[in-house]
Amino acid sequence: ISQKGITIISGLADGIDTIAHDTAKEYKGNTIAVLGSGLNKIYPETNIELVKEILQKNGCIISEYEPNQEVNMKNFPLRNRIISGISIGVIVIEAKYRSGSRITAGYGFEQGKKVFCIPRNLGETNGIGTNQLIQKGAILVTNPKEILCELKLETTISSKNTDENIYEYDIEEANVPQEYKDVYKFISNVPTNINKIIISSKLPISVIEQKLTILELEGYINSLPGNNYIRV
Repeated sequence: ISQKGITIISGLADGIDTIAHDTAKEYKGNTIAVLGSGLNKIYPETNIELVKEILQKNGCIISEYEPNQEVNMKNFPLRNRIISGISIGVIVIEAKYRSGSRITAGYGFEQGKKVFCIPRNLGETNGIGTNQLIQKGAILVTNPKEILCELKLETTISSKNTDENIYEYDIEEANVPQEYKDVYKFISNVPTNINKIIISSKLPISVIEQKLTILELEGYINSLPGNNYIRV
């Protein structure tokens, strides 16, 4: 997403926030960090160098607090309304049942923003929040193009049937033999049911089952319970 020149906004926290800022600054410096403390009280302190790099690469650090306002954990959930407020959309990578990510998503819903979530396996602690947000109306996404298209910033996702909103996934660099790509391209990095593959590919089920078997034997995909498949 950053490679498209889109600004990435996050909260400078450890983990995904840091990864988002660190990656985005490599692409035109398009990243904004919203602090829950004063500009002279960077938190976490381990990200002081990251702040310097963001500013050196034309990024931005903002805070609603006085410059010397000390770190107060109660301020961090509140600052999330700014993160979502100045964004055109919110994407939640992972979220526990109670987490700052869910708070940001909640503000996003209230502000009329589009909220995107990457689904996780049932039972994963860091996926409880994302899966529940999807239940509440967040948009399930599995790749950047889906986000860009939803925000009308990209129109390159190909569709076999635009009415049914069935998308082909990137083949990537998996070196999949040409004769199996017509099935492989409909399998993503999250479990894909065989029924979706049948509808999307419009191939006979016998042909699909044969190609799925070969793809699994060759190590390109794994089969999961319930006739689901996932890329390796």
